[in-house]
Amino acid sequence: MIVTQQHIDDYNRDGAVVIEGAFREWTAPLEDAVMSVMDGVLKGKIHESDVPPTHLNPMKVIEEFGGGSMALNIVPYHAGFAQWLELSPAAEMTAAIMQSKRARFWIDATFLKNQGAATEGTPWHNDTCTWPFWGKQMSILWIALTDVDTDNAPLTTVRGTHVGDGRYYSTFFPQDQTPLAGYRPWSELMAQATAPNADIKVWTMKKGDCLFMHPTTIHASKPRVSNHDQPRLAFSTRWLGDDVVWKPDPLTARMTERLTDNPAMIHGGPPPDSIIPVQWPKVA
Repeated sequence: MIVTQQHIDDYNRDGAVVIEGAFREWTAPLEDAVMSVMDGVLKGKIHESDVPPTHLNPMKVIEEFGGGSMALNIVPYHAGFAQWLELSPAAEMTAAIMQSKRARFWIDATFLKNQGAATEGTPWHNDTCTWPFWGKQMSILWIALTDVDTDNAPLTTVRGTHVGDGRYYSTFFPQDQTPLAGYRPWSELMAQATAPNADIKVWTMKKGDCLFMHPTTIHASKPRVSNHDQPRLAFSTRWLGDDVVWKPDPLTARMTERLTDNPAMIHGGPPPDSIIPVQWPKVA
C-alpha cells in the first residue's frame, strides 16, 4: 500500500498531504486522455451528446479560466480514464486516506495553466460550499501531470482549515440574497487565509506526485510566472466515503441538476451504487 500511517496522520492534521510518485506511470495516459478531450471539445470534434447522459452535470471546457483552461466532467469521454479508475491505485489510496472501507468516484476537474500574469492565480476558496454531500470522509485527489515548482502555479493551503463543515457563502452564489442557515460569511474564510499567523503551505510537486485535500481545506494557487517554459497541467477527482450522505440545498442543488432530479437520490441517505458506484473495494 502506497499510503502510510504518516500520510493519514498528516492529512488528518493539516487537511492535505502529498504522496510522491504515486501516479508516475499514469501521467502519460492521463495527459493523453485530458488533452484529447480538451482539444476535441475546443475544435468541435467532441460534443456532450457523444456519450449517453450520466449523473454528472454536462461536460464543460472553459478556454479562458484562471490563467489557462478548465475542463469539468470529461471522464466519460475517453477510455483512458476508465482504465485509470479500474487499474490504478487511486480508489484504494483514497479509501485509505479517508479512512473509509469504500471509495466512490464522483466528479472530475482538470486545470491547464499556460498563461502568466500576477493576476492569474486562483484566489482563496474551499470546495465544500459547492458539494451537495455532507460527511467527513470526502476527499479531492489532485495529480500533477507536469512538474509544479514555485513559479508554475503551485497549490497553496491553509493548514487545519478542514476542521468543521466549512460552509461559506461563496462568491459564486447570488450576492443579492440572504445566505442560507449554516453558511458563514465569505469574509471569515478570507480572514483565515490572510491572517498574519495563517499557516500556509506551498505544494511544489513532481510529475506523477499526487495531493489529497479535504474539500473543506482553504486553498488557492499562485500565479504561473510568465517566463516559465512549461505549462501546469493537473487532473483532479472528487471522492466519497462511507459516512457521506446526499443533502443538497437550494444553492448546491443548482450545480448538480442531474443528481437533484434523480429519484434514486434520497435526501439524508448514501449515494446509491446504481448512480455513484463503489470503486473500492473492487467487485470480482
